[in-house]
Formats: sequence, structure tokens, C-alpha cells
Amino acid sequence: MAMTGGSAAPPGVDSLARVLAFVRANLAKTADEMRAIEPGWVVSTPSLPFVWAVNHLRVTLPLTFQALVELADEQLAGSRYLQIGIENQAAGPDLEEKFAAAGWKTEREVYMVLAAEPDREADTSVVVDAGEDEMLEVMKRWHGEDELSATGLAQLVDYTRRETRACEDRLLGVRSSDGRLVAIGKLRADGSTAQVEDVYTVPEARGQGFARALVSRAAGLARDAGHDLIFISADDNDWPKQLYAQVGFRPLGRLWQFHHD
Repeated sequence: MAMTGGSAAPPGVDSLARVLAFVRANLAKTADEMRAIEPGWVVSTPSLPFVWAVNHLRVTLPLTFQALVELADEQLAGSRYLQIGIENQAAGPDLEEKFAAAGWKTEREVYMVLAAEPDREADTSVVVDAGEDEMLEVMKRWHGEDELSATGLAQLVDYTRRETRACEDRLLGVRSSDGRLVAIGKLRADGSTAQVEDVYTVPEARGQGFARALVSRAAGLARDAGHDLIFISADDNDWPKQLYAQVGFRPLGRLWQFHHD
């Protein structure tokens, strides 16, 4: 099915503000606590201490490197690590250099908004609705590709289950000829803004266009339901963002993340 027709929000400051607000709203649904402070928020989930996504400091103001470290030490006292997320687009690049120089692990996530036609049609007929348990089994394989402890892996799977239910995600997948789920994706929406999330294909099924089909199908569902802002996020240093660009997504803004054990 071609992703033609309908409306898509063009990249811009207002669109980025909506994306960041949407992400924060869903964090608040999933975390044990999300507490506002003057520079941003403290996201805390003692029930899942190994999961960085729901245990971090999230900052919007343009603070200095030293101020951020001191703030993290204060607000995340007692945590097994320090995790900081920076939403400020002007401050992010300089902070990335400073945190990297200080030995912190740095990651840069790019938010991409659907703003163009795809470079070609995708066969979305292979995409079906998926069940929670089978989706979690595929997620376990995905997280298992990283060097995680058994506890860390179990908590990531529990986090995925909690987030899926809290955000009322629609689960999508592609099955192999024997009925096994070999590719997954999610659609998360609130009626006006929608996010395509957690797109993954198991190694033995890659190269068959399943990721393109999942992203195209999810975006099409969101568009058909009347959402005027549809976005996806990706590692800014990895190849999936190129695929998303081919489907019609364009860079909108970034989230810088800094981690120190």
C-alpha cells in the first residue's frame, strides 16, 4: 500500500515541541514517578532499576557540563548509575563533546517526522496484528543481542510489557511461513500525534523488506486515523534512519543521552 494522500506535519519548532511533549507524557505513564524540577524532570522507577529509559534526569534548560553533573549527583543520589537526557537543541552538540571527553557514554537519538512521500511502495500486506507474549519473546531476542545480565534482560522485558500496556500500543508483526513472529513494530498514538516504535527484525529474516513494511503500515494506520504528526526515533549514528528517510521521515530534532556508571 502506498503512503499517499492525507496530511503530514512539516518539520518545525512546534512539531518538535509536540514530539517531546508526547514522549514525556508516555514516560509519565510508564515510570514509577516523574517529578518536575526547574531545569526539567526526574524520571524514577525503583521497581526497574536497571532500565535507563525510566531512571534518568531529563533537562530542557541550557545548563553547563558541570551544572548537569552536579544536578545529576543531587537528583539521582543512590542510583547505580547517572543517566542524563538533554532536550535543548542548542546546548546538545557542545555538551556531547564535553561529556565524551570526561569519559561518559554518549548517545544521540534523532526524532524524524513523516513529511514526504516514500521513495517506493512497500508490501504492507505481510503485516499483521501481533500478541503481547509473542512480541515480548522477539523483544527478548533483540535485547539479548547486547551484553546484559540476566536481571537486566528480565527488567527490560518487564519494562516493555509495562510500557506497551500503559501507552496502549498497537502491536504489529510479520510472520514466517511456519507462523512464527520474525519482525515487530508498535504504533503509539493519542489522537493527534503518533509514534512508530520498536521496529526490529530477527537476524535470519532480514533483507526481505519487513522493517519497511512495518514502518509503512504503522504510519499508514496513524495517517488514516487522522493523526497530523507522525514520528519515529532512531540512533543518529546507525543505518535505520536511512530506511526511515526512504519511507518519508525527515529529521526534526535530537535527544542527547549521557551515561556514567
